[in-house]
Amino acid sequence: MPASPFFSGAPSSDGDLTPFDQRSDTRSASVLPAGSVPDWPALVLINQCRFFLLLVIAGVYYAADHVGVLGSRDATLFEIAHLFWTVLALGFTYLIRIKTPSAEVQLYAQSYLDMLCITVMLYASGGISSGMGLLLLLGVALLAQLVKARMALLFAAIGTLMLFSEELLSRYLHTGASADLERSAMLGIALFSVAWLISVPVRRLSEREISVPTQFRAGLDIEQIAHLNEEIVQELDSGVLVVDSSGHIQVMNDSARILLACEFVALPAPLRIIAPELFDDMNDFCLSPGRGSRPVSMLSCSQVVLPHYSGLSRRGMLIRLEDHRAIISQFQQLKLASLGRLSASIAHEIRNPLGALSHAVQLAQESPGLSDEDRGLLDVALRQSGRIDRIINDVLQVSSAKQTSHEAIPVLQALETFRRDFITERGLDPAQLRCHGSVNAIAVADADQLDRIMWNLCNNALLHNSGTRVDIDITIAVAESGSVTIDVCDNGKGISSEDAAQLFEPFYSTSHEGTGLGLFIVRELCTANNGSIECLPSDSGATFRITLPGAAVPEA
Repeated sequence: MPASPFFSGAPSSDGDLTPFDQRSDTRSASVLPAGSVPDWPALVLINQCRFFLLLVIAGVYYAADHVGVLGSRDATLFEIAHLFWTVLALGFTYLIRIKTPSAEVQLYAQSYLDMLCITVMLYASGGISSGMGLLLLLGVALLAQLVKARMALLFAAIGTLMLFSEELLSRYLHTGASADLERSAMLGIALFSVAWLISVPVRRLSEREISVPTQFRAGLDIEQIAHLNEEIVQELDSGVLVVDSSGHIQVMNDSARILLACEFVALPAPLRIIAPELFDDMNDFCLSPGRGSRPVSMLSCSQVVLPHYSGLSRRGMLIRLEDHRAIISQFQQLKLASLGRLSASIAHEIRNPLGALSHAVQLAQESPGLSDEDRGLLDVALRQSGRIDRIINDVLQVSSAKQTSHEAIPVLQALETFRRDFITERGLDPAQLRCHGSVNAIAVADADQLDRIMWNLCNNALLHNSGTRVDIDITIAVAESGSVTIDVCDNGKGISSEDAAQLFEPFYSTSHEGTGLGLFIVRELCTANNGSIECLPSDSGATFRITLPGAAVPEA
C-alpha cells in the first residue's frame, strides 16, 4: 500500500490525541504567576495613591503656621521638588490613559522618579531624622506586589543607596551636620525586609489560597467532562473514530466496532489493518477535502459505510460512520410512504371513473348496430382502460412495501414454491421455467417481497416476448462474501445497450403493453431488503442478477 500523504511519519511529539481536547492546563485557573506584567488598573491605583500622598504633604506643609519639619533645611528646594512631583503625577495620568509606553516600562519609570523626588524632599527636610524616609518604604511595598522578587530587592537596594547618599551629601554640604548612618542602615534593612516579605512568602501564601482550590475544582471538572464525553460517544448511534497522526485508532465507540466488525480489537490499533478501504478513503479526503462524503464498501465485513471526516489538532482526524444501507432504507421508506399517499389518492380519484368508463365501453360493445370500425375503436378504449388499471395496480404494489419483515429464507425451497404457482397461474409448460442451484443458500429477506420480485421478473420476460415461446432459467449461488445471488435468464429477444441504461427507471418500457413500473418495483423491493439488482450482458436473451444478504448455514 502506498505511503499516506497525510498520515506519514512518527506520531506527533505532542502525544496521543484524545477526543474533544480533554487536556487542560490547570495553571490558567490560578492567579497570575509571580513577576507577571502589571496591568493598567494597578497603575491607576498607584497614581491615585501618589496624588493622595502629594495632597497630604501639601496640606501639612502649607497649613502650618510656623516652620515645621518639612522643608526645614531648604524650603525652596522642598517646594520645587513637591511641584515637580505633582507635575510628574499629572504626566503619569496622561500616559496611563493613552497606554504609551507599556505598563511595565511606566511602572519602573514612575518608581525611579518617585524615589528621586522623595529623596530630594528628604534632603530638603533635614535628612533621615525628618521621617520622610518612610515614604520610600511605602513605595517599595507597593512595587513588591507587582514585580518579581529580585526586582523588588533591587529597588530596595537603590532606595538604601539613596538614603546613604543623602546623608553623606548633607554632611559634605553642611559642615556642622553629622551623617545619621545608623538610622539610614535601619531604614535600609526595613526596605529589604518589606521587599522580600511581600514579594516571596506573602505572595506565595496568597497564590496558594487561591490556586489550590481552583486547581482542585479544575481537575474535578476535567475528570467529569472526560467521563461525560466518553459516555456521550458510546451512546451515539453513529460510529465514532479518533485517528492520530500515525494512522492509529485511539478512540472507537461500540457502534463503530459493530460497523467495522472489530468488537474485540484492543486500542490503539492501526486503521490500515482494521479497515483498509476506510484508510484509503481518508487519505483521498486529505488530498481533496472538498469532494464531500461518499459510501465506502468494506469487503472485510460486507458493510457499506458513509464516513464524515473532521480534522483535529495535532494532525488527527475525527471520523463519523453511518450505516449507508440503513440511510438508503430510511430514504426508501420515506419515498414509499409518499408514494403510498399518492397511490391512495389515485385509487380514489381514478379507479371509480375508470371502472364506470370500462363498464360503459363493454355495454357499448354489446350493441348490435355497431360497425366494424366502431367496434375496433371500442376495443382500443377497453385495452387502454385495462392498461391504466394495471398502472394503478403497479403503483399500489410499490406503495404496499412500506414495511419489511426480514427472516432467514431457504432460497431454493422458496423459489420452487414460486415456480409451481407461476406455472399454474400462467398455464406454462413446466420445462419453460427451471430452478436449480445451491441448497445451502439462505438469504435474509422478506419472503412475500422475494416472491413479488421473482413474479415481476418472470412476468416481464413473458410480456416482452409475447407470441414466442420463452424459457426462463433461475440459478441460485452463494458468493464468497456470503451473499446470495439469484440469476434469472431467458432466451428471448434480449435488451439493447441503450435500453439497459434506463431499465430500472419508472415508466420506462420497451413494450407497448407494459406500464414501465415492473423493473422499477423490483429494484425498490431489492433495496428495501438490503439487496440489489443488475442487468448482466448476455449473448442471447436477458439476464438479471439479484444479490441479497446471506445468513449462516445452520449446522446439522
